[in-house]
Amino acid sequence: MHDLIHQCADGRMLDVWRVEVNRRNPGHATLEDFASSTPTWEAIEAISLSLVASYVDKPASQDGDFRNASLVLGRLLLYVELCHAMKHGDIGRVERTFLHWVFVFKKVGKHKYATELVRIMNELNHVYPPGLARAIRLNWLCNPTGKPDGFRAVDWLVELMNLFTKVVYGSSGYTRTFQLIIKQSPLIELFRKVHTLFQDNFHLVHRSVRHAPPDTASTLKVLLDELKKHNPHMCTPNRPAEVKLEDHLREGMYILQTTTGIARETEVTGTDTEEGQGEDEELDIEVDIDDLEAAE
Repeated sequence: MHDLIHQCADGRMLDVWRVEVNRRNPGHATLEDFASSTPTWEAIEAISLSLVASYVDKPASQDGDFRNASLVLGRLLLYVELCHAMKHGDIGRVERTFLHWVFVFKKVGKHKYATELVRIMNELNHVYPPGLARAIRLNWLCNPTGKPDGFRAVDWLVELMNLFTKVVYGSSGYTRTFQLIIKQSPLIELFRKVHTLFQDNFHLVHRSVRHAPPDTASTLKVLLDELKKHNPHMCTPNRPAEVKLEDHLREGMYILQTTTGIARETEVTGTDTEEGQGEDEELDIEVDIDDLEAAE
């Protein structure tokens, strides 16, 4: 699903670029034509800013298909932004996406996610001392490989260590005991280094199960052909849409603004409910939309 979201985002962004450069210069029928004109970096930046202003999040558009496409593109870009910020360890950018996700989670009925995001935003900006808040931000992500884009969530590393401890080096048969797993758990990193050392000495260069990034050129071509055929990113007034997509961002914002506090599902069920079902309890601490905007 993660790869699918990124491929959809890439395809839609490329199609938006195609529409915009063709609108500015009819001679640029394709992105290849635009690239062959050797545009300056300043021109590319200017077009990028124009794309955000003209093609992203247009719920009031009179073109139904264009409206839907703009909402989809807005949510895709938010996801891509979050992934990119996490991979590069930019916790400030990660934190700035939280408020948008709060609105989305409120709209789809995931109240606990929204509640916890609001809670941590409020505590980091208004409750915790600056030193503690900084320590939390610096330890939200970890980088096991040391690569510039190798940051991961801490729970991902915990699950990886669980895999090594319980499965890879957990023994088998009658020797696989709880006591043995506990005894060997501090040595997992040593086992990994010895394993890698043997593989390097025997020149086992293809030891990794990781593969090169897939070539998505053919996938993107099919997607771009379909987008060009239907032209959802070209605004055509009064064009009807078969389905009117919900604007999760603004509708979630409305829900948040019209409730007295951040609602949480009752502790009896322990699960979120669909929108409109069940009774929500108010948290002891009430945080409204003004508090969140002040934290930006």
